[in-house]
Amino acid sequence: MRVVTVKAIAKELHERGHYLDELYQITIAYATSLHTRYCAVEVKCEAIEQYYRDEVDLDKYSWEEDDKWIQLDEERSDIEDEMQDLFNTVIGFDYEIDPFKK
Repeated sequence: MRVVTVKAIAKELHERGHYLDELYQITIAYATSLHTRYCAVEVKCEAIEQYYRDEVDLDKYSWEEDDKWIQLDEERSDIEDEMQDLFNTVIGFDYEIDPFKK
């Protein structure tokens, strides 16, 4: 699965007339937070994979059976899904309604 990027979300918001308004700022802050979490999880997964390549007999054991790697991989998938949901929400907003005005 291809991960939705913060840049893609920013582009969609900008194309819909939201450039540095409240919706843009909040959405990009949230997307950036998700991206940061994703990068941290990715680094941890890669470290586990590298450990298995360097220190463990891959014919007998695989990092894909490591409990911590499984947990991190699930978290990584959850973040990917959340980024996709955020992107889908952005492109599906009713832009005639300003959610910040009463």
